[in-house]
Amino acid sequence: MKKILSLMLALLLCVSAVSSASAASAEEWDRYWAGEESQHGVIMFAGSDETERNFSWYSAKESTPTVEITVSGGETKIFSGYCVKTYSGDYANKVTATGLEAGKEYSYVCKSEGYASDVYKFKTEDDKSFSAIYVTDVHVSVDENDEASLKNCSLNFNNVIENAMEKNRDISLLLSAGDQASLGLECEYKAYSASPSLRTISTATAFGNHDRKAVDYKTFKNYPNEKTNNLVGEYNAMDYWFVKGDVLFMVMNSNNGSGIDHHNFVKESVKANPDVKWRIMMFHHDLQGGRIESRESENKFLRLIWGPICDEFKIDLVLLGHSHYYTVSAPVYGGEKVGSIAPNATVTDPAGTVYMVSGSINRPRELKDGEIPPLGSNIAIDKLTSEKIYNIIDFSEDSITVKSYTLESGEMFNSYTIAKTSRDGGHPSKLAPFYQPIVRFLGTVFAFFNNFSTYNRVKDNGINANLGEFIFAH
Repeated sequence: MKKILSLMLALLLCVSAVSSASAASAEEWDRYWAGEESQHGVIMFAGSDETERNFSWYSAKESTPTVEITVSGGETKIFSGYCVKTYSGDYANKVTATGLEAGKEYSYVCKSEGYASDVYKFKTEDDKSFSAIYVTDVHVSVDENDEASLKNCSLNFNNVIENAMEKNRDISLLLSAGDQASLGLECEYKAYSASPSLRTISTATAFGNHDRKAVDYKTFKNYPNEKTNNLVGEYNAMDYWFVKGDVLFMVMNSNNGSGIDHHNFVKESVKANPDVKWRIMMFHHDLQGGRIESRESENKFLRLIWGPICDEFKIDLVLLGHSHYYTVSAPVYGGEKVGSIAPNATVTDPAGTVYMVSGSINRPRELKDGEIPPLGSNIAIDKLTSEKIYNIIDFSEDSITVKSYTLESGEMFNSYTIAKTSRDGGHPSKLAPFYQPIVRFLGTVFAFFNNFSTYNRVKDNGINANLGEFIFAH
């Protein structure tokens, strides 16, 4: 009887370990938070394509980390990586798994000195259709006046992910458009990564202005194809790309105004993936929303840099954040509307790029009674709410459908579809404005001097960093 009970208990533990957590109550999260597994920040970043996954987690001791991956019903492979010391004295472990096969289910365990994770599972795609969660401004925040702040922010984020996955069990990717943390601290990134569901789907994060407040994002991330040979670098993060299905994702650092570097990155990324039909860009700053008047001078400058890049390389959709206001633009080309888009409707072969901003998870806008902030002239759809917003994006060979929800109601409040009948769709082929190289050059000069101020701020906060890494490339 003891043997039978032991076997049943072992099976139960295995089932518990490989399944993701459901939307948790505060009491359930308290128990999980008190355990060791929530504190290592295991997160599975996207690889270059479906044959790769990038893993990252924290540990207290230095070692050579490994990830043991087992294909369902098959062999186990062990992948080794490296670890780097973080600014708090911990170690960040980085491992890349390669040679994965399409349409397979894998289980894995992350191991480093004194730590072995629970067993988690993920699947690789075998066709061009998949689904993703898109969020922004998660703002996991540490607060010296509230010892539960990290735990509560992490719970909110976990429940957003789980709410989405309950609606669509085919979700395999999380897209997060910056400001994962509020102060850019390691403890915030550990809390961001605490959800067990982030160990079953790939993650891609953009670098936000709040992530830039410290230097811990550098050891948090594990990017594929990160561009490092830049004129002006960024200490924490630079542009990177990956492919999933029939989509090229280009994730950009919009804190860095170096238009020359961004233009070169997009050109190289598109050239490396000529047969991919859809081009999606993600970065942090809101270009089109217009909701915060005090930021419009900055946004005009950013539009001068980013707009022509999106036009030249026929970007279909740009996912943004920063303003915490939900907006969706009409197709935009040359800075102007070139068509329309409507709720619950499909726009086929748009002649420009759609720019979308979602709301914040932990810092939604608290609206005053009767307050209606201004709206950008290119915005077609918007929603004013103090609720937490997330989006489910369904990608297929011929269309992209975005469905938007609030966590509080669980109800969809908007949906729209972009369809293309060819690789270029309705994007025109025109030369960039004659002044665009000048704008890119001025942005690059600005970025060079802006990195001086970032370096001085970090130095004043008592964090050691190399000047050359801040001002130039990694």
